[in-house]
Amino acid sequence: MGNKRIFANQKMYMTKKEVDEFIKILGSIHSEQLVICPTAIYVEKFSQSKLILGMQNIFYEDSGAYTGEISPLQAKDYHIQYAIVGHSERRNILNESNDMLKKKIQACIAHNITPIFCIGETKEQYEMHKTNEILKRQIIDVFQGLKIHDISKIMIAYEPIWAIGTGFIPTEKEIKDTTQYIKNIVWQLFDVSISVLYGGSVNEKNVQSLNQIDVVDGFLVGGASTKPKELLKMYEVVVS
Repeated sequence: MGNKRIFANQKMYMTKKEVDEFIKILGSIHSEQLVICPTAIYVEKFSQSKLILGMQNIFYEDSGAYTGEISPLQAKDYHIQYAIVGHSERRNILNESNDMLKKKIQACIAHNITPIFCIGETKEQYEMHKTNEILKRQIIDVFQGLKIHDISKIMIAYEPIWAIGTGFIPTEKEIKDTTQYIKNIVWQLFDVSISVLYGGSVNEKNVQSLNQIDVVDGFLVGGASTKPKELLKMYEVVVS
């Protein structure tokens, strides 16, 4: 349990003043068990701290006429080690396709950036007991055609879409069973062991119990990760 990690997906939250306060509280931590994924405009500011950094999104070309995008080559200039790929908000709001996600994963691996590939089911799919079926399809659609060696470098984040920012989460048994299912499917299909994170309304109140789920390798934390004192307490639970 002491080897679990927290990935802080700060989304489009926080002002410059709030970022300064965040860095004042957490900026001296340099640990593989805490990774901050700031809004892109604040990456440079965070890079001046000791925190390990990830991107919330990344493009699949090294350079070019792609307005608004950030390439893995540019990310490496700021010592970015991780990138979130395929978060449901980007799939659903910005219509990112499986083909695009596969290209992003390949670009990350080419530049030695660890992709955190997000998968998850809707509330309707969950209630229809189709969770495993949906997750398997999401994995196959993106992993098919990738080299086995590359798949071994990917982390998966299981984020039930209905749990993101809602305060509702699956039971601990459901999280354990689903996480184990994901690991088993990747092993069966691609002969690869893979790390799996849980994300979706993880916070200071539930992290203690979620941390007891042995098959979960860490957490992708959204809104709670923008509150430095709360995130610090969560980090202390995970490293204890």
